[in-house]
Amino acid sequence: MESANQKLLEFLKDNPNSNKTAITEATGLNGLFLFNLLKKMQAEGEIIEGEEAGQKLYSMISDNAEQQPDEVAAASEKTESLPSNDEDQSEADVISKGRDNSKFKFNGEEYGKGPLVRAVVAQYVADNPTVTYDQLKELFPDELLKRFGIFQNLETATQIANKGNRYFTKPEQIIELVDEKIVVCNQFTLAKIQPFLKVAKKLGYKIK
Repeated sequence: MESANQKLLEFLKDNPNSNKTAITEATGLNGLFLFNLLKKMQAEGEIIEGEEAGQKLYSMISDNAEQQPDEVAAASEKTESLPSNDEDQSEADVISKGRDNSKFKFNGEEYGKGPLVRAVVAQYVADNPTVTYDQLKELFPDELLKRFGIFQNLETATQIANKGNRYFTKPEQIIELVDEKIVVCNQFTLAKIQPFLKVAKKLGYKIK
């Protein structure tokens, strides 16, 4: 049991807010054994259980867990002053209700969900300066984020989001490819970002 505990904690340390399917795929723990282990570790205060889109998610309790309510409250106070481009509206709504204030670390910087996606796409383009629009679409197909797609060119983004801004469209946020200018979507929830994270990690990008 101890080795299973350690295996689960190590996975959740690098992959917070993971569901049972992700845990099983990464650790091999499954079924009733995993169910009982999760309950035991919650009771012992080693992990916490959350929920997103009706799906239970698990995270390791960090040393600064006691600070999280204050951080959420601070984020809530700032919600009204957040520019619409910096975070998607649905994410801002979630933060204001004190539920999902997920942050990710990438290249030494901390990002919310939407800004993280933009940062990874921008980094890939910087690492592969000759990549074309179609080639980038093959890597990050629209299926990864239904309705909006991970990114679009400016014209398509305007057509999709004709009511409200759903993409990072400030001049400094636009990403230039060799054949097109693109904007990255900002409509991510914790559940919706998971497919993108899998692709990013397969490409070798370390996200925590």
